[in-house]
Amino acid sequence: MRGSTKGTLSGTVALAALAAAADAGAADMPVKAPPAPAPLLTDWSGFYFGLHVGQVRHYASTLDVDGFGRGGLGGTPPYVTPFFDSTVRRGSFGAQVGYNWQFASFVVAGVEADITSVAAKTTFAPPSNLLPCGPCAALATNELNWLATLRGRAGITVANVLLYGTAGVAWGGLVNRWGFGAVGFAGPGGFSDSYFNVDQVRTAFVWGGGIEAAFWSHWLVRLEAMRVDFGTTTATFTGIPNNGAFGTYRTQFTNTASIARAALSWKW
Repeated sequence: MRGSTKGTLSGTVALAALAAAADAGAADMPVKAPPAPAPLLTDWSGFYFGLHVGQVRHYASTLDVDGFGRGGLGGTPPYVTPFFDSTVRRGSFGAQVGYNWQFASFVVAGVEADITSVAAKTTFAPPSNLLPCGPCAALATNELNWLATLRGRAGITVANVLLYGTAGVAWGGLVNRWGFGAVGFAGPGGFSDSYFNVDQVRTAFVWGGGIEAAFWSHWLVRLEAMRVDFGTTTATFTGIPNNGAFGTYRTQFTNTASIARAALSWKW
């Protein structure tokens, strides 16, 4: 019995010694570092620049406020309708440059500047009733030559795709003019296509949105749409319209632009 007890005690002591040795060995082993966080699928932060192509739809309206096209003839049908408009679509191309900041893993914000050549011009005869006027003519021109914007952008990313909205300030080179009068007559009331003429750079608000995808670390491809409202400008003429009375006459022009385009950028 005494021998059996001694054997049991010896075995217990041996097991305890092995356990202590194992613990000491484990304590001497280097601690394994926790796994590093998974890298972002796309890093949107940084400068970029590139080119874009697309289409611009320029809409312009003309309001003959004081009846210059009526010639002061009271209740007779107007030579030129008091309101007329035009819509023209033209291809566009330009360049953009910007900078993005990425927050967390899915929020991107940035700023972008661009300039676009448009050359959207249309010249046409406004709707008119020329029967009382004889050799009269009317002609109007509306033109959007170029666009430039400075905008903020913000959106969320899904894998390598960015969905974003954008808004900011736009500038545009605009020409609006129209005229009416007797063809071949050099005196007051003679024909000119620019009795009312506005040729200026207009400032406006621009807004829109788009989708952009990142490829091969440095290339960004996007589709986007934006709208610009240039508001209303007023042109005046002081003189005598055809068959009319001396006075000051006003015309109001409004201009808007809708932009659809694709862009390719290089990010570094």
